[in-house]
Amino acid sequence: MPELPEVETICRGLAHYCVGAKVLSAHVHRPEFILGDQSPTSLFTGLTIARVIRHGKQFVMESSCGRIMLFHMGMSGCVTILPFQSKPAPHVHVRWTLTLNGKKFEMHHKDPRRFGWLHTHENMQVVREIAWSRLGPDALEISPDALFQNVQNRRCAVKAVLLNQSVVAGVGNIYADESLFQSRIHPLRKANSISFSEISNLVKQIRIILKNSIRGGGSTIQNHADALGKAGTFQQAHKVYGRADEPCVVCGALLKHVLCAQRSTVFCPHCQPKRPSKM
Repeated sequence: MPELPEVETICRGLAHYCVGAKVLSAHVHRPEFILGDQSPTSLFTGLTIARVIRHGKQFVMESSCGRIMLFHMGMSGCVTILPFQSKPAPHVHVRWTLTLNGKKFEMHHKDPRRFGWLHTHENMQVVREIAWSRLGPDALEISPDALFQNVQNRRCAVKAVLLNQSVVAGVGNIYADESLFQSRIHPLRKANSISFSEISNLVKQIRIILKNSIRGGGSTIQNHADALGKAGTFQQAHKVYGRADEPCVVCGALLKHVLCAQRSTVFCPHCQPKRPSKM
């Protein structure tokens, strides 16, 4: 599933190529993929794209008149910029024709597994009050104090807390594993056993890893690509994710695999002891 870095790379590409562009038409291939009004205006026909805003794993395109298209990438979604009159690939649910500086091009929203969606809204206030009010602080902005407050009364595994989008928005399976490894925290430790100093370090590592992944274009495990269809490279830097039974890059111990919150989880039993830290 695209996580914060993957969505951010898509957003940066869309902002670069689409802000200031006028939408000439919108063609819906799969109506059930769209939530909310599906009128041409709601899908930006005749409107100009003013900005792209991301929060966690979701992002919006805002038009110059304030209308919103809210995108969720689901498990396999991407939004790609293509030349004018490109033949839609399989699983493209919506495509737009745009023009900027006299040049026409297209934008395609593709989602093979169909867990994503596009939701039209009247304005950004509705998004913040309804859709994004259920999300926690963005993972690049959350403070140690906010995360520590959220784990105080939680006896579930700390990784389950990181995956909870109402606590911290943007971290999924990949970056939870990588951040916990860098923080030397066992993924199954009870969240309320994590000290404030450990939480502070965890927040620091989350930010470092997410920013490094963004610089690498995100992690392409199966089909992630940026707005121009280019794959990411950060998967080459993964220390634990997807490396079960391989040697730890720090100590050489074999990495272990467990399930946490019904998600595949990889950790180092030596570098990430399950006993609470004495910090």
